[in-house]
Amino acid sequence: MPIAPDLSGRALDDRYELHAVIGEGAFGRVYSGWDRRLERVVAIKMIKPWWAEDPDWAANFDREARLLARISHPGIVQIFDVGKADEGLYYVSELIDGESLAARLKRGPVSPWEAAAIAEQLCNALAQAHAERVIHRDVKPANILISSDGRVKVGDFGVARLAEGSTDGASATIVGTPRYMSPEQARGRRATPATDVYSVGIVLYEMLAGRPPFDEHSAVELALRHLHDRPPKLPSRTPGRLDEIVARALAKEPRKRYADGAAMADALSTALASRTGARRTRAGRALALRGRKPSPRRDFAAARPPALVTTGGPTTSKVDEEPPERPPEARPRRRDDHDEPTRRAPKLHPRRNLNPSARRRSIAALTAAFLVLGALITAALVIGSTAHVKVPKLIGISRSRAQGRASRLGLQTEFRSRHNSAPKGTTIAQRPRPRATVSENSTVHVWLSSGPPPVKVPELAGEQLSDARSELSSVGLQARATVIAAPGVPAGEVTSQSPAPGSKLAPSKRVSLNVAEVPEWRALTSLSGSGQSTSAQFRVRGTRWRIVYTMGFQGTCTFIFFCSGPHAEVDNVRSGSTVDSFGLSDGGRQTRTFDAGAGVYDLTVSPGDDTARWQVWVEDYY
Repeated sequence: MPIAPDLSGRALDDRYELHAVIGEGAFGRVYSGWDRRLERVVAIKMIKPWWAEDPDWAANFDREARLLARISHPGIVQIFDVGKADEGLYYVSELIDGESLAARLKRGPVSPWEAAAIAEQLCNALAQAHAERVIHRDVKPANILISSDGRVKVGDFGVARLAEGSTDGASATIVGTPRYMSPEQARGRRATPATDVYSVGIVLYEMLAGRPPFDEHSAVELALRHLHDRPPKLPSRTPGRLDEIVARALAKEPRKRYADGAAMADALSTALASRTGARRTRAGRALALRGRKPSPRRDFAAARPPALVTTGGPTTSKVDEEPPERPPEARPRRRDDHDEPTRRAPKLHPRRNLNPSARRRSIAALTAAFLVLGALITAALVIGSTAHVKVPKLIGISRSRAQGRASRLGLQTEFRSRHNSAPKGTTIAQRPRPRATVSENSTVHVWLSSGPPPVKVPELAGEQLSDARSELSSVGLQARATVIAAPGVPAGEVTSQSPAPGSKLAPSKRVSLNVAEVPEWRALTSLSGSGQSTSAQFRVRGTRWRIVYTMGFQGTCTFIFFCSGPHAEVDNVRSGSTVDSFGLSDGGRQTRTFDAGAGVYDLTVSPGDDTARWQVWVEDYY
């Protein structure tokens, strides 16, 4: 896991000053701070940057703040503001002057009735959350704060879920702290208010015994202990009523526990009140034996429920009128301790005549066998104690987000691609399926969409442009037409295409089409002369071509009605045949059109017996 930067010394949105780190969890880091606008001390929780990159976790953070704001109770940390600064997402809450229950337990044991008073306040706060259909799901000493005046406050609803909603986390994995997790949480099942009751039972057990009932290092071992094992017995100094409350709160089946925080708070309140009344009754009997009545002031003090008060320091607390604890052997036994009466020991049988050395050898061999068996069992547990996680849902998101979700749970990802209608790069399938249980470091196979399957390009040459466009559209492709000169090809006809017919393209891609433009007359060559023979070769590309000529007659005629002027002859160079032969008549611009088609031609103009001036132009039609 990367390390989040320490933002101490910065000011969020130029309003909230971050002073010092006072706590840190999996999702966020908590700073003590100062609200410049309202001029008060506050606590500021910053979400860690790698969570903010995931929109699901950012939404979860925003929901946590809204949940806290929704619940109003003196025993729940009050939220003031929520926002997003350049440094990241954050919310602002009241700063508790005191310590966490975890820090309190590190300093030494808690007396039984002090533990009961703390648990009662805790249950009253959770009762308000349960009334709002919100389940905390991560009750533990680190999330229980004790203010300097002895009030208990619950914080960090970061993994809370609405009771009517899904109990799955954003990554579809088990949420909570294994040491304080209920059996149904270990199974990944739906959480209820009784889930929080179980966690409170674990916390109360830890305050009474000085340690949690199950304290294994592996999360899997802890889950198995919560599922199947009974907690060890509480110390003998534990009052019987508190022993019963813990036993009911730690029932494996939720229906056998207290229904919610309010029900457990009532049970603790009754135990505290009965304990106070019992002390008052014993005091009255003792005074009556001496011929005196109980003091009204003493009775009033005894009638008050025990409350947490400070003894001068911010971290030391006790219960009013609580006598100092004595070792079990020095205390008189009480009926409310549920101690069993003393029983007579059984009479010992006479010592048998045994072979001591042989017996010792047998015991040594049996012990060695048990040690070997224990070592094998331990090795098997260690080998098989790999932590398990639930596979998150990775379908419908990008590759980077899928990889991030899996890696946060210690899973590897292997990506493959296949055609699909989903956008390219979107995850479309996974194996194992979502919510399947696998070992940490397992590989999840994820399929990415490579887009729709490719389309085969049809043959379009020889078709009219309008028909070619329709055919491409029917297979999901588009046309890009370029008009070119195409001799001998009807206007608007496709002459060539790219890619070639039979190629494959992704849908919506373009096919380039060359289309014949409307034909027109285009000049090829020209000749002019007077009194001499002139010729020229030219290449015709179209199916039609023409000769345009003009001549000015200036000579004399041989006879009255016969003039010998310039003469033109057209030959096909390849075949050697004469295409046409004609005289250039007198007058203005004249045209002679040929349908001889494409080819190489030779035009020769011979002068006549006169000195006429002539000019000839050759034009191609395409």
